Amino acid sequence: MQKFTTIIIDDEPLAIDVLVHYLKRFPEFEIVKTFTNPVEAFKFLNATTIDLVFTDIAMPQISGTELVKLTQNKTQFVMVTSFSEYAIESFELNVVDYLLKPVPFERFSKTIERFKESKQTHNSSTTDSIASFYIKEGDEFVKVLVEDIDYIEGMKDYAKIVCGKNYYLALKTLKSIEDKLEPFDFIRVHKSFIVPLKKISQYNSKSILINTHKVPVGSSYRHQLKKYLENNKL
Repeated sequence: MQKFTTIIIDDEPLAIDVLVHYLKRFPEFEIVKTFTNPVEAFKFLNATTIDLVFTDIAMPQISGTELVKLTQNKTQFVMVTSFSEYAIESFELNVVDYLLKPVPFERFSKTIERFKESKQTHNSSTTDSIASFYIKEGDEFVKVLVEDIDYIEGMKDYAKIVCGKNYYLALKTLKSIEDKLEPFDFIRVHKSFIVPLKKISQYNSKSILINTHKVPVGSSYRHQLKKYLENNKL
């Protein structure tokens, strides 16, 4: 079993106690230290290699987002806060996850699994970072890895982002998502569907297959799709 080191930073001791209690249920994680003083935590982080840091955001002297920016090693962070307005800034820092207090254990467990999966992907990849973005669901922000997306369906003002058996609804137009995902080889195959090219397992003039999902192909998009498939055939 792979082991991971972690520290917790929060100026509220009770918030630290909650995360310590949760982490003790995951034997692969070693809690090295906890800090109520972010300045001391900052000094420790730049002198010690830690796998994962749980940090509050709104703290005196150094905020959680400043800690992420100033830490010089490859430590990964989970932001834990009472304020949803910090989500966009956290997303731009490419943190593992963003948790809103009070944090339910079920939601915390998903964060742990996401971190472990990202480490496995990182170990088998030549890149140093995992492309991702956040989706707001109610009062939570859920991190979605680009590589997990099977397809995206436009639904008027919403977009349905399908990842295996799970899906997420984002209050975004399909065009805005298409522009964001273009660098990752996503392609429009229908006025209502965007797909990752590398996941297409079967194609005919009317539809494509991605895993177990059958996605329609629009007539005006067939030429571009066929051109890609022709260029990648044996």
